[in-house]
Amino acid sequence: MDFIEKSYKEMIYYEIPFFNENKNVKTIFTSRIGFNKGNILNNLALLFDEPENKIVFSNQVHGNNISIIKDINFYNETEKPKGVDGLLTDKKNIVLVTVHGDCVPLFFFDKKRKIIGLAHAGWRGTLSDIGGKMINLMKREFGSELSDIIVGIGPSIGPCCYEVGEEIYESFVGKHLFLIECFEKKEGKYHLNLWRSNELLILRAGILKQNIVNSCLCTSCHNDRFYSYRKERTMERMAAGIKLMG
Repeated sequence: MDFIEKSYKEMIYYEIPFFNENKNVKTIFTSRIGFNKGNILNNLALLFDEPENKIVFSNQVHGNNISIIKDINFYNETEKPKGVDGLLTDKKNIVLVTVHGDCVPLFFFDKKRKIIGLAHAGWRGTLSDIGGKMINLMKREFGSELSDIIVGIGPSIGPCCYEVGEEIYESFVGKHLFLIECFEKKEGKYHLNLWRSNELLILRAGILKQNIVNSCLCTSCHNDRFYSYRKERTMERMAAGIKLMG
């Protein structure tokens, strides 16, 4: 299985074996069981075995701005306030975190150069190709080779449940015609497959098909395991986290 369920101290979370089998990286995607807004920071610190001040959160605005984390204090004071939907670093023992209600978490790891990245891709971030931008930054800033990068597409709302308006359909087809296959019309309504959309964009960026894993876990269908903004209008969120091990 591309994502596996694990438990620890009454918490249920998910890992990506394709990533975690490499001892240089650790990935986590939280669930609704044992996690809430009040304890998420403490629980992530526990699971990643890092102090809370080593955990770096995005500041999501549904864009495609990506920050390269060189110094946590500088990021928190200068870059985070501007809005950040993607995080990238080569620093060890820093936990990168994005939060998700139904949007897609994208995990990135350069196995050779030991670079990690994480992105939040709702329909706007997908439309603006935040995944492709992350890959290009890895190449430009760190010299990553495409064949060394692996990508994980995490749990989010699936095409089964993600009904969108015609304006979103027209935006996607107008900008990325090849993504037309990611829409299905059911009873006169468009349904969007964000997993496949991001996969196709990542493939277009040059990542090998065998280096992409997809959870195909729908946060709306599996509401017993995940929070879903679309289904519940809840303000609770899951967290995606990735750490480069020391």
